[in-house]
Amino acid sequence: MLNVRDGSPLDPPGTFTDVDGSQERGSNSQVEIVVPTRTLIAVAGCVGLAALVIALRGLLPTVVVAAVLSLGLDPLVGALETRGWPRGRAAVCVFAGLLASVALIVTLTIDPLWGEIRAFANHLPTYWNQLVSNPTLKPLLSSVSERSVDADLATLARELPGAAGTVLGLAGTAFSSLVSVVTLAFLSLFLLIERRRITDWLFGFTPPGTEARWRPVLNRSISAVAATLLGNVIISFVAGAVAGLSAFALGLPFPIVLAVITGLLDLIPQLGATLAALILVLAGLTVSVPTALAMLAIVLVYQQVENNVLYPIVFRRAVSLSALTTIFAVMIGASLLGVVGAIVAVPLAALGKIAIGELARPRRERMARLRPPSSGGVPADSQLLSHDADEHRGEVDE
Repeated sequence: MLNVRDGSPLDPPGTFTDVDGSQERGSNSQVEIVVPTRTLIAVAGCVGLAALVIALRGLLPTVVVAAVLSLGLDPLVGALETRGWPRGRAAVCVFAGLLASVALIVTLTIDPLWGEIRAFANHLPTYWNQLVSNPTLKPLLSSVSERSVDADLATLARELPGAAGTVLGLAGTAFSSLVSVVTLAFLSLFLLIERRRITDWLFGFTPPGTEARWRPVLNRSISAVAATLLGNVIISFVAGAVAGLSAFALGLPFPIVLAVITGLLDLIPQLGATLAALILVLAGLTVSVPTALAMLAIVLVYQQVENNVLYPIVFRRAVSLSALTTIFAVMIGASLLGVVGAIVAVPLAALGKIAIGELARPRRERMARLRPPSSGGVPADSQLLSHDADEHRGEVDE
């Protein structure tokens, strides 16, 4: 706020002067900057929040993962609430079911998976020699020292079981990992139980009109995060199953390991499927070139089925993101939080797209009304806004 104060005294009545009063007042005027107290409090709050985030940056990955996980499970809890379940009991049952499913999968796969990992490590020198002797890859790998690679792989195969046993036997590392997992689980559970109270408390600071506008957007964002997470897990499970069955049918070594690697990599959108396909083709080359070509054909066919059939079915409730936006989100998430950040980046990007779209919607509508109608009918922006408005109304009705 700017206030202009004139520092010149008022002339007495009846006094005449030849000095230009406007120039004198202009030379003696003072500019006073008044900052409201509310602005100072807001700035101080933002600075304090930024300092708190920096101080607690070590806990940021746990908080982000717990928040995304709780939002992903929220629709299931809401479905149980509509059937008369208390929210606390519904949240505990949903979370217990998730933990039981994860424990069952780990119990059924950890023993054969660990056995195949040890056998795979023991056979790494043999597989490397097969790749080097392959006529297709020999020119590409000619610059690599075969003796050094063989020695490194042999050392890895010899020391991997002992090193793994040593790591698993460290009580401090095990205790730290257990504390991290338990903290993440309880934080996700409590956020899931208190989600409705937290949102009601936050909306209590806003006018009724703001709440009426943004509460449907929040519900839509939660549905998008849940659909994205669940869809990503389903697609990754299907990709791992296809890779494992194909590897077993073609006679590739260690099909369970290949299936697990493919499923885990497929959790990373866009980039993970490409890396998994490369690993599968290289594994096929350890058998023969026709086997690698057959695996490449299976991967290409599955990618087409996944992109054109599975994605529209599984992600019909999710927010569509362009490939460029997805890659940028994955890169930013990976740089900030590593592999976990790459996995949760897409749900957060979907949430951000909904929020930014709602913020920009009034201005886009005003700009669309200012544009003259095109000769071909309704302008493209108007069609887009109409589609967004219809989708928004449909989400509110649901």
